[in-house]
Amino acid sequence: MVTSVKLDKKEMSIIANELRDAIGADKVKDDDVVLAAYASDSSYVPFRKPGWVVLPETREDVAEILKLANKHKIPVTAFGRGVNIAGYGVPSEGGMVMDLRRMDKIIEINTDSGYAVIEPGVTFDQFAVALAEKGYRCPMPTGPGGGSPVGTYLMRPSQSVVTKRLDPIVDLEVVLADGTIFTTGSSHFPGGGSGLRYGPYPDLSGIFCYAYATMGIVTKASVTIYPINEANRVNVAAFDNFPAALDFAKDIINNNIPEHTIIWNFHMGGWTRGDPSLANADPRKAPEGIPYSTVTTMLSGYEETMISHEKVMEKVARKYGGRILSRKDIEKNPNTAGQWGQIFGEYHPNRRTRGARPMMPGGVQTGGWMAMWVIMAEAEAVKKLEKWVVEKVWETTGRPLNYYVHPFDFGRSIMFRIVLQVPRTDQEAVKKVLAMFGEMTDVALERYGAIPLRHKAYLGNYLDLTGSYAGVLKRIKKALDPNNILNRDIGIFPGSEQL
Repeated sequence: MVTSVKLDKKEMSIIANELRDAIGADKVKDDDVVLAAYASDSSYVPFRKPGWVVLPETREDVAEILKLANKHKIPVTAFGRGVNIAGYGVPSEGGMVMDLRRMDKIIEINTDSGYAVIEPGVTFDQFAVALAEKGYRCPMPTGPGGGSPVGTYLMRPSQSVVTKRLDPIVDLEVVLADGTIFTTGSSHFPGGGSGLRYGPYPDLSGIFCYAYATMGIVTKASVTIYPINEANRVNVAAFDNFPAALDFAKDIINNNIPEHTIIWNFHMGGWTRGDPSLANADPRKAPEGIPYSTVTTMLSGYEETMISHEKVMEKVARKYGGRILSRKDIEKNPNTAGQWGQIFGEYHPNRRTRGARPMMPGGVQTGGWMAMWVIMAEAEAVKKLEKWVVEKVWETTGRPLNYYVHPFDFGRSIMFRIVLQVPRTDQEAVKKVLAMFGEMTDVALERYGAIPLRHKAYLGNYLDLTGSYAGVLKRIKKALDPNNILNRDIGIFPGSEQL
């Protein structure tokens, strides 16, 4: 059940005035035009108009806002930059939106220990430019440069450029629902920096990762950064089947070759951009002359390392029945090759624009609702899952399947993400896709040992499948947020009675 705050105009005006007194009048908005602008994100979650929008500039502002919201039991939905496609930024009806975009400081770039301390309003564009000036880079998503690194990293593994490490979060500054401000890592010791995640006491950072702002509001984060090496390049391998592509990716990862690796199907790999007539091709079989799976690998290090690694990758590709694509092969699709070069070679966000039409990597046009389904599983399970998913989507929708696969943590964890374009105006198609995604998740969990990568309220709440874990998590939530004001309508903890 979705929350609806039911207060009369006088009560709402009193709360607005209390907020203005606490944090300043220019940081509180309650006019209808502004409220309507915050009623939705890019997902299919229905519009919900908030009662107030607040724009804090400091952690103290955040604390004062939460104290007032807690006092009046007003649900609060927080986000960094509002670039969202999954419904996490849609507020409670009549609730409060906390837009953190004014908290946009890069506080520290520590190249000695390889971390940076940033606020949630910092964008990838801003962060990438500041790091490049110091010869460093950050984990980068296949998304727009206006997104928030803090928000993205808290929902790991939404990142590229780093295959070997799953989690970029080091140390967090958090404000709890009652206004308490604390840090989770080494910075809580007097004089301590932000370079260590925990020690000598338990790691609390994990409570706020994947929590979607239901446990506390992150106002500052220490995140991992990496040096820009002397040389880098993108290597592209082609395979006639997905299992061979995944075996190739795991092999080179286990031998310490790539910085990052992604496996694409032929739709998402961009080949249909070179030949638009292939855009609606049956995803179960690649067209003649087009590889079924393409593996892009970012190599980084000294120039001599690049040369030796490329020779090794030729050998490994042949081992699994594949081949390394020549520059001439790649340039058959210059759009996709350019995007690979930008995100891997230039360490800069893919701005997703060509003219006026936004795109995902590989040239997937976003002509409507961009429906996504994402799971994590072990490699052998993903090989079987891929075949089943391709059949399922094609048989159910008749739509071309676009997917890409990220190995993380030396290939121990495999992220499998599919993307479908569904016109918002076609309500029946939207319902069919949502029902299909729900069924696919159930089957992936039960048959293939997968886990959902993201909580999505419109696909169901899988927390209750976790047994005693759910009970422990609800006890933690109850202790940190007894009135359940933080992002209540994301659907993890629907109401106070659920705690």
